[in-house]
Amino acid sequence: MSAAAGTPDLSGVPAAQWLEARRRHAAIRALAETPERTRADAEATAAVLGIDISFVYKLLARYEADPRVTSMLPRRRGRRDGDLVLAAEVDEVIQAAIDEMFLTRQRPRVSDLVTEIRRRCWTLGLPRPSRKTVQKRIDQRAPREVLARREGRKAARDRFAPATGALDAPWPLALIQIDHTLVDVMAVDSVTRQPIQRPWLTIAIDVHSRCVAGFHLTLEAPSATSVALCLAHAALPKAGWLMARGIAGAWPVEGVPERLHLDNAKEFHSEAMRRGCEQYGIAVDYRPVRTPHYGGHIERLIGTMMGKVHLLPGTTFSSVREKGDYDPEKTAAMTLEEIERWLGHAIVGVYHRDLHRGIGLPPLAAWERGLAGDGVQEGRGTPVAVSDQRRFLIDFLPFERRLVRREGVFLHSISYWSDVLHTWVGEREKMLVRYDPRDLSRVYLLGPDGQYYDLAYSDLGRPPISVWEHRLALKRLREDGKAQVDEEAIFRTIETMRGITDQASAATKTARRQRARQTRNEATSAMPASGVGSVAKLKPLPADRRVFANVEEWT
Repeated sequence: MSAAAGTPDLSGVPAAQWLEARRRHAAIRALAETPERTRADAEATAAVLGIDISFVYKLLARYEADPRVTSMLPRRRGRRDGDLVLAAEVDEVIQAAIDEMFLTRQRPRVSDLVTEIRRRCWTLGLPRPSRKTVQKRIDQRAPREVLARREGRKAARDRFAPATGALDAPWPLALIQIDHTLVDVMAVDSVTRQPIQRPWLTIAIDVHSRCVAGFHLTLEAPSATSVALCLAHAALPKAGWLMARGIAGAWPVEGVPERLHLDNAKEFHSEAMRRGCEQYGIAVDYRPVRTPHYGGHIERLIGTMMGKVHLLPGTTFSSVREKGDYDPEKTAAMTLEEIERWLGHAIVGVYHRDLHRGIGLPPLAAWERGLAGDGVQEGRGTPVAVSDQRRFLIDFLPFERRLVRREGVFLHSISYWSDVLHTWVGEREKMLVRYDPRDLSRVYLLGPDGQYYDLAYSDLGRPPISVWEHRLALKRLREDGKAQVDEEAIFRTIETMRGITDQASAATKTARRQRARQTRNEATSAMPASGVGSVAKLKPLPADRRVFANVEEWT
């Protein structure tokens, strides 16, 4: 062992011991440097220090091995803290049991490990160690090794790997993070008030100010559409959205973000998402694999919002331990619309105005300071506004490419038409057609002139349907053995399914979910665009084709 191996932390040395070590060091150094020193010299040093001459020679040996003041510090007698005195055979049993049993993905408790070690020692006729002794052996193992073998290498990297890299957000909208979570509360059907399911929340945060940029609440699992609706809500003005929900207060966050920061989920890699961002000059960064600290801001925001949700009736809490014997289905009381309105109030009236410890001021104040500046840092000025609000949303919707035929454009086995199609009938190149999965009664065809044209059902008597209804209908038709699926069969099947849902909605949770989706889509179709604020009124269809106008919705 080197001389420095046992050097104590200087900050932990008591002042009195340090003064005594300095006194000893000066005297022993003088003795060590005395040429041709004699026993009389050693006796004189012992008299100065008030110690026995034999101890002088011990100190002299210490000095010659390590000529620093710390070598003169008093040393404890006996075993030091952490020293282990145990028969080699018992220690071997303990180490083997730790490797074979404790450091495994089954993750047994320490008490189980102690029981197994004592059993093995009893079988071999060896003394049985205490739990404290076993715990000391575990503590000697490297924490990273223990975590890697019990929970996996990824968990060890997440906890112990250096958090290199930084997220640079010098002003508002410089960087927006988006992520999804299941809301920790059970939604109920708006008619029967019976539980349906936990809704999904897609939420965006402005990293500079920590303001919530926008969100989207839905019963559907995360998708490219969820991301598009959340991003559009973040970029567009929210005054009308707040007014439609009776939420007082300002939510000034709007404008085209400079950069998005996303994880590697499939919905964030959609072609619609990529092209929409390219169209508006929005850079996209994907979180490096196995680097959870890169998503820290959005994850902390989600944690904050879910903490607030736990105050609501029907909360599922975040863990079984928190939940206890609380039954969320028995206490659930809020519809999807009411949860959405509650979240709006929580963001605008509480979160934006409360002190954020990470930045030292409320998010709303940080947003305003980031725009206007504060005398120390120059503000970014007014954000770039979205010039065409209708098109901004459409540019992020999913799309397919279709030929224009004499009968119209066919998408999802449904025929669409508009008089403008006469111009492109017979074109050999497929044209881009975007659609809103929530309402297939209208799609948007991108013309050669760069403009989107609204196409409605060729048969105007068809009701608005969603993609999920369409998929269920196709599944049922295929289960019935119908190889050829046509438009008539799809709508007839959906009508039958809706009738069954209405009759069974009070009985099953699945039926209640289906009816809640249908009701929400119907409300979307009837809702005037001016009432939702975040989306400008759509370009009207010709007078004879306005049956399904104003179908845009914000949730």
